[in-house]
Amino acid sequence: MTLTTTAQAILGAAAILALGGIALAWVGLARKATGVLIAGTSLLFAGGATVLAWAIVEGAGAEAFAVGLAAAILPAPVLVGTFLWLGRYRRRPWLVLAFCFGWGACVATAISLIVNTGASILLDKNDLDPNLAAVFSAPVIEEITKLLGPLLVYWVARRHLTGTLDAIVYCGLAGAGFAVAENVLYASGAYLNGAENLDAAAGIAQVTILVAVRGLATMFAHPLMTGLSAIGLGKAARKPGRKGLQTVWIIGMLLCGMGLHALWNGSSVLGVNLDMPALWFALYPAFLAPLFFTMVGAALWLRAADARRSQAALAPMVAAGQVSPPELASLATFSRRAAARAWAYRHAGKPGEAAMRDFQRAASDLAEQYDLASIGRPWDDRRIEHAVHRMNAARTVYARADRYMPPALWDGRQYHITFPDGQMRAVEAPPQPVMPLPVAPPPAYPVTYA
Repeated sequence: MTLTTTAQAILGAAAILALGGIALAWVGLARKATGVLIAGTSLLFAGGATVLAWAIVEGAGAEAFAVGLAAAILPAPVLVGTFLWLGRYRRRPWLVLAFCFGWGACVATAISLIVNTGASILLDKNDLDPNLAAVFSAPVIEEITKLLGPLLVYWVARRHLTGTLDAIVYCGLAGAGFAVAENVLYASGAYLNGAENLDAAAGIAQVTILVAVRGLATMFAHPLMTGLSAIGLGKAARKPGRKGLQTVWIIGMLLCGMGLHALWNGSSVLGVNLDMPALWFALYPAFLAPLFFTMVGAALWLRAADARRSQAALAPMVAAGQVSPPELASLATFSRRAAARAWAYRHAGKPGEAAMRDFQRAASDLAEQYDLASIGRPWDDRRIEHAVHRMNAARTVYARADRYMPPALWDGRQYHITFPDGQMRAVEAPPQPVMPLPVAPPPAYPVTYA
């Protein structure tokens, strides 16, 4: 079998896997069959992984592929863990998170590899530098394909993408997946180069240098570029019904990501052509590092804004007597939430801490539904009811755990506190929200915390 025939067979098998996966996923979505949807998505990812694995093994060999895979996995937990940590206070289905990572690692990488290879061949046939594909082709196709995964989440599971922080988490995971898969390709080539010129030890040394540069110094490059697209997607999610403005935001920020990517790749290509390898290293601290830390700051601000949004969305419940001022204040920042969990643990042990954590998550779910309603997005009254029940159930675990705290209720205007003589008296709320924490009515159904 010739090389061309082998390539055709591999690409044909990958295409069959991908098309079969798309068909199955479509059926799973239409019938709301999660198992069928997972099977279809897995087939689609398998098709992309087949293309990538074959390209690396064909070009560098199985041994280089194994070394490259091991090297690329090393920084992966840091990349993935960063975005999971960033969004850990919002309930995001693990299937959606895994889909975004898998899309970037398998589908986006495979499509980009095929397109960029074709662009390099086309440039070479026209007596142009094939490396120019890294400047003109790669930024376009890679940023589009990375964004497509989170875009699919927005189109078919819109309830899970309601703002910019959601978009950053999903786009960041897609970019992380792409970076890990791309690192396999580069690390395999580095090992092969060192092993062919000297020996296997030299190949390992080359891979180590690559991991230090790409895996540590620049491992957030792809998520950073896709993060610009995430801003556009997040803004679009906050403007329901305004298709034109949504499109402008998504395309505009996608073009910004492409431009940044072209600058990133172009500095390396230009440095090689001008015999100035330090050009890329000069660009990194002068431009890309400040931009990276700016994006980090923006992401942390958005994460804090999620907590502030919970406080604003649930404020009317204080006047309704459903949430007390201290409870609302404890939700305003993540440091306060941590302090509330520590208080619950101190007085009610691990069950109390688990109950406080569930109270906070239920409050965030409730605030999310109120927030969706405020911007005109569809909201789910069943989720609202369920969140209220969870909050009430959680309170029963820790609300009276502190033996020094008198029993108290909040009616929306005053506290009703039971004093040591057994009499209940009304007490005005102090200017600052402080204890006592109110005791809510019992939940509609039992909830157990272990």
